[in-house]
Amino acid sequence: MTIYESSGKLFPNPPFDFSKSLNFAVMFTPTSDEQSISNLSLTKAVYIKNRTMAFKVEDIGTVEKPVLSYNLYAYDEIRDEIRFELLERIKFYLSLEDDLKAFNALGMDDIKFNPILEDLYGLHQVKFLTPFEGASWAVLSQRISMKVAHLMKDRLTKAVGDNIQVDEVDYWTFPDAHQVKNLGVEKLQSIIKNKRKSEYLIAVANAFDEVNENFLINAPIEEVKNWLLNIKGIGEYSAHLELVRALGRMEELSVHHDKMLMSCAKKIYGPDINDESLDKIADSYGKFKGYWSYYLRTAC
Repeated sequence: MTIYESSGKLFPNPPFDFSKSLNFAVMFTPTSDEQSISNLSLTKAVYIKNRTMAFKVEDIGTVEKPVLSYNLYAYDEIRDEIRFELLERIKFYLSLEDDLKAFNALGMDDIKFNPILEDLYGLHQVKFLTPFEGASWAVLSQRISMKVAHLMKDRLTKAVGDNIQVDEVDYWTFPDAHQVKNLGVEKLQSIIKNKRKSEYLIAVANAFDEVNENFLINAPIEEVKNWLLNIKGIGEYSAHLELVRALGRMEELSVHHDKMLMSCAKKIYGPDINDESLDKIADSYGKFKGYWSYYLRTAC
């Protein structure tokens, strides 16, 4: 089958260290084996605008003057509209437009956090590729092991997603909300082998199939959080995961600090830290508190 290609360059906001992004992508369990990573490049597939596409991005710049070359791949001609949509998705996925200068300045004043900042300098958050994938993972991973959740996600991807071959490697797309919605609960249950999670995932698919992504990314955070909490199967923790890891709402920090965040904080700030002192430190980072938490977890 003929594969059409398009290439060009992207210019991330400095500082940007793509090697740090790749290191995170390798260790991020929900998507760790869904892309190819080698020689400072990443290749991955995505279902966008009812099309199966893939992209390869490669580092050709420096941390202070970052440049990524890209190649896009599709089964049909890559017209300007779909090229724009895919490039916007790549920029969002890799947080290329995040400006971390103010965050770095705040971190420099935090003596105990400063070594982490220096070690991870130039790391931009690697999100879930789409908001729906993030919300789906939030449902699939509730109260079960990461391994079992990943098996469910892989079954769903192989049963409903599509694949495209780049350099003799097959890359699979995670289905979009409309594709999952059309399955219905019974068909979905036959795929992931869990009735309750199937019911929740269909509820999530119904909601995301109707919502405008611009609302999720740009509306006041409390409005978005309330919208998420009104979806069957989405609780406080799942909403937080979606806001930060899928939508890039880095002004968000979980109201009830989870065990991992507290454990990481104790390693960095000392064993006497508690919810109140943790809140105080996080608040000092303002709209970057999500980035502070992201760096803390990544280094832990």
